[in-house]
Amino acid sequence: MRHPRLAAAAALTGTGAVLAAGYAAGGPAGLIDAASVATLGVLIVARGTLRGPRPGPVRLKELWQGGQPRTTVRAADFPAFAKISSDLEWAQLSRRDYEHLLRPTLARLAVALGREQAVDLAGPPAGDDDGPGVDRAALERIVAQLEGGQR
Repeated sequence: MRHPRLAAAAALTGTGAVLAAGYAAGGPAGLIDAASVATLGVLIVARGTLRGPRPGPVRLKELWQGGQPRTTVRAADFPAFAKISSDLEWAQLSRRDYEHLLRPTLARLAVALGREQAVDLAGPPAGDDDGPGVDRAALERIVAQLEGGQR
């Protein structure tokens, strides 16, 4: 910028004019509205003129390890885990979610692991489907029994 003092004076005069016009148009409420608009304008102009440091180049050796691309584990790679994790969270909030989503999953998992006797899937009493879900301690006990430990 060639004349920074001239630019600052013009910006100050323009801001004052906007505030005065806002006060003349709407009184104190108009002043607040004009100040909000002026502040937004100042922030947009400042963001456009002030630049941060330039980002450095990406090094290729960080992207590749030993000639092979580095792989990243993503939650999308394990949809069954994400579903079971979500069902565990929802089972704590709603008895219906426990009965219809998590309990059948736990029963199938217990049969697949050969531990159908080790897991007590009784859960909350049947009948009222809209009550609170299973408490965290009961879910931790069921999961520990499925994993082979005892709690």
